[in-house]
Amino acid sequence: MLYTTDNTSFKHQVHPSLQRRIRIFLILGLVMLVLIALNVIHGTLSIQSALASVIAGSLVGFVSSRIFNLSWDADGEQVVGRIDTVGWIVLAAYVLFEVARSFLVERWLPSEAAAIGFAFIGPALITRVLSLRGRIIRVIKDEKVLG
Repeated sequence: MLYTTDNTSFKHQVHPSLQRRIRIFLILGLVMLVLIALNVIHGTLSIQSALASVIAGSLVGFVSSRIFNLSWDADGEQVVGRIDTVGWIVLAAYVLFEVARSFLVERWLPSEAAAIGFAFIGPALITRVLSLRGRIIRVIKDEKVLG
């Protein structure tokens, strides 16, 4: 996952805690995508509900990737991620959205609630990983560390 399009590794230029965060998001997202497919196959979740949740989750994942301000740490020669003021606002909005989504989904669609949750959160996590990857590459290229 930490490779550029020309297959150049930049893993050593990303702080270990940021790497761990990316791995966790990716693994959880992939597990949830498998659960989405299983729910659709077993008829627990309709294809329309799954697609709507996947699209909404992807949009939220893209916006929530803004939570972390990525920058270059010259001393450690690595990309580091910190939460800035705008990131805190986005995080608060994301948490409020999750609470409201859980309440609304469970109230009107109790049998599909967990399946819709997975269909929403999985793509959100994967989109967040892809967005963070792009932002990491941009920081590294801006620092002229990577071609």
